[in-house]
Amino acid sequence: MSWIAFIALAVAAAGRTVADWSRRSEQELVAALVERDQEAYLWLVRQHWSGMLRVARSLLRGQGFAEEVVQETWETIYKQIGKFRGEAALKTWMYRILVNRARRVGKREARSIAFSNLGAKDGADQRDPSGDEFTAKCHWRSPVHGWRMLDPQSETMTKEGLAILGRAIEDLPANQRAVVTLRDVEGLGSNEVCELLDISAANQRVLLHRGRTALRKVLEAAETEGRKGAQR
Repeated sequence: MSWIAFIALAVAAAGRTVADWSRRSEQELVAALVERDQEAYLWLVRQHWSGMLRVARSLLRGQGFAEEVVQETWETIYKQIGKFRGEAALKTWMYRILVNRARRVGKREARSIAFSNLGAKDGADQRDPSGDEFTAKCHWRSPVHGWRMLDPQSETMTKEGLAILGRAIEDLPANQRAVVTLRDVEGLGSNEVCELLDISAANQRVLLHRGRTALRKVLEAAETEGRKGAQR
């Protein structure tokens, strides 16, 4: 099956139920992908296409550029899956391809964030967050009212809450937006994000906590407004 045929198949099967690979090992999934198992590819695409698009949009301004990067990333995954050696998780390997492609497209189109400026370049130093908001282990000192996991599939997040969060993430500075999207939306680990974005662990922590702090304020403001509206 060619790449073009695979895309055509994915589109044609958009409303179709496919085999669930979530209960199988990653080694089994990769083996099926290498063998060009159509069900395995369809499942993988459905699991990660929207997430990849979110990450691409966090790195590139413009829906068209983001969609181009995602499509070309899947083409590369399809062609190079046989080279996957399991040195990192499959998801990390796929997102590395995505970020590298975004770098190239961004450089060509001058539409991406400056990857060399992904550190704490917004006028503040790079000290780890502390004080009133975070513990020594970088956990919140007080409950975050209105905070939920940023996963759009979360059953605890209302559509209104998702819309508020989506707009708030879009409004974050580019470096914070990239880190928050990868960590809190896509669920990548801190080491993976540092490697993907080529930033230090200290910078990653600062950017993540600044982004989370900004989102917390938005959520708590929305929750306060909601309570006021209910009392009127």
